[in-house]
Amino acid sequence: MNRCTGRFANRILSRLAASIACKALIVTIAVGLLAGCAKPPPPPKAVDLAYPVLVLFEQSGAVRHDDAGDLAMMAVQRIMASASSPLLIDSRLDIYRLDDLESVHSGLWLMANPSGLSEVRFALHRESTADLRRARQLVAARARVDAQAMARIAQAKSLAELIAAIGK
Repeated sequence: MNRCTGRFANRILSRLAASIACKALIVTIAVGLLAGCAKPPPPPKAVDLAYPVLVLFEQSGAVRHDDAGDLAMMAVQRIMASASSPLLIDSRLDIYRLDDLESVHSGLWLMANPSGLSEVRFALHRESTADLRRARQLVAARARVDAQAMARIAQAKSLAELIAAIGK
């Protein structure tokens, strides 16, 4: 009787262990699939930025924009002379790259209006969040300022102070 009970118990335990292992495998696969299918967050939009913002062009300095409508209009010369993606610092000191910056107008319109403003489109890509040290470095590198302004940039603790330091 003891041998029968032992075999029966072993059979039940092995089936139970196999059932638990199978269910654990199914749950692990389901969680992995759900995590893999999660969509990345959508790219930020200009209306979501904290204004004012400072756009830093590699060749032509810095420009302050006070709202999303203002940011959507840029000087044709800056658009055309921009060899690399400009950087943007918002009032939270979040730093973004303006990829694919281009005018909504054709090349003929741009040639006819070389010194005007043009509506633009771009893709925002966040590079860092609340990064005062990097914001100072970028403003110091890209804004054309004197030694006194550089000292004010080094002491700035907000975007408003950075903007004031460069006179924008």
